[in-house]
Amino acid sequence: MTNTQKMVRLNLDLSPELNQILDELVNKTGRNKSDVLRQAIRLMQVMVIAKEETEKLGLTEANQLIVNEVIFPSEQQPKPHPLDTFMERLGPWEDERTAEEIVKDIYDSRISA
Repeated sequence: MTNTQKMVRLNLDLSPELNQILDELVNKTGRNKSDVLRQAIRLMQVMVIAKEETEKLGLTEANQLIVNEVIFPSEQQPKPHPLDTFMERLGPWEDERTAEEIVKDIYDSRISA
């Protein structure tokens, strides 16, 4: 926010331990205390919204991939993927040709057309 006239000034009482944690975060991130607190508030907002939408949030180890797991309430099931409904209506694709043969047939039919 660039317009300082619209900013709200707060006074904040912190324990020495919490202030030390804030100082450590400032040093590690290269930000100022206000930025660190704003980002903490935003992170808390994301967590509250995720909880309201029944999503799970978690932290991973440094060497683990991040995977999103969303739990839907029973009345709000996800829509099936279009390929799944295609397979249900028309059945599985049955073609003995290899992928290379299919591509060659498509290419050859375009050339002859």
